[in-house]
Amino acid sequence: MIIWSGLGFLVAVIVFGFSLALNFVFNAWWGEGYYDAHKWPFAISLFLSAIVCWFLGSALRKRTSQVVIDKATGKEMVLNRSNHSLFFIPIHIWAPILVVTGVIVLVMDLLK
Repeated sequence: MIIWSGLGFLVAVIVFGFSLALNFVFNAWWGEGYYDAHKWPFAISLFLSAIVCWFLGSALRKRTSQVVIDKATGKEMVLNRSNHSLFFIPIHIWAPILVVTGVIVLVMDLLK
């Protein structure tokens, strides 16, 4: 079960989108099956996904919270809109995770 809050599901969409796009691009440039035979294109897609996740997460965190007043009590409440996470990890934190994963994939591909 995938757990997300807010726009956290976009991490998976971004990673899948870049992987699919680069699959088509690399197979078109170097022939059918190139993306599957080599893992470095997947590492590139993870790096690109990390960049997008970093900027998206940072932009979403900068959004201000909304202050509302409860009519019954007259007290102010702050509605926090900056909770965008996937598996309880905020979107901007996924960027370093994707970079580390990309480096691991890249090193494993270069060592084979």
